[in-house]
Amino acid sequence: MEKRELIYEGKAKRVYATDQIGQVIHEFKDEATAFDGKKRGIIEGKGRVNAQMSDIIFRYLERRGIRTHHIKLLSENEILTWWLEMIPVEIIVRNYAAGSLAKRLGLPERTEMRSPLVEFYYKSDELGDPMLSREHVRELGLADEEQMDEMAAIALKVNDILRPYFEERGLVLADFKLEFGLREGRLYLGDEFSPDVCRLWDTETGEVMDKDRFRQDLGKVEETYAEVLRRIGEEETGITASVFISPKRGILDPAGQAALGALKSLGFDEVGEVRIGKYITLRLPGMEAERVMDRVREMCERLLANPIIEDYRIEIEE
Repeated sequence: MEKRELIYEGKAKRVYATDQIGQVIHEFKDEATAFDGKKRGIIEGKGRVNAQMSDIIFRYLERRGIRTHHIKLLSENEILTWWLEMIPVEIIVRNYAAGSLAKRLGLPERTEMRSPLVEFYYKSDELGDPMLSREHVRELGLADEEQMDEMAAIALKVNDILRPYFEERGLVLADFKLEFGLREGRLYLGDEFSPDVCRLWDTETGEVMDKDRFRQDLGKVEETYAEVLRRIGEEETGITASVFISPKRGILDPAGQAALGALKSLGFDEVGEVRIGKYITLRLPGMEAERVMDRVREMCERLLANPIIEDYRIEIEE
């Protein structure tokens, strides 16, 4: 892999071409900005934290069906990704009122939303990244209706995946920003996922664990970024087992039959059979790799599946 010319530099990262067609290198910087660039500074180690956290989160999302631009971590502050034609719309998902949302709606900080809010913003430094309605997005030609629907749906799915993930690590995911781009006509999640683009609060103490420490001059910025990475990195120390369970052939599957009938009524006559099962993820920290398959198989036989009427398949991720 050869790192070639600089093709883009933003506030938080540089993007370089490579000798591989369609692949680029994102180099994360320690520079920090806030308030549309009015406040600037250096957060030592930020580039390393943001690159490595993005690597962990993107791989976690990929394993759960989210298409991302991520390929692999190259160095402590560089990731290799697919080049995307970026859509100049930022998607923000808000689980709590904080920052600008609390001010706009007149809500106390940290008010939990009744359901997650999805907002669209114009990615334009010159205009200050203004909030957009769907009509604005359509009028400016930034994205079509199908792309807006897909981006919003993916953003909510990411939220469903990551809220419990962060909760398990003692962190509240208050809100986060996503960016999307196109590759071969398909929508992919791009950019990064780090303390720069989300709000995180410690579950027990309520302590701010993100870039707001820099924005609000709260101190201990470097230590907080490092602590977030430490907690996120714990995901990598164990083994994950995925179990896919479905009815055996010849066993009546009412849910599958109902779905088959619904699909045919919608005109999908090419579907001949639908079988609906369930998906279970097990996290097994500290277990020796050679024991995992036998132990998970035992769990399936004794509890997770009914071997008389159900088949199961196990996949192990180290």
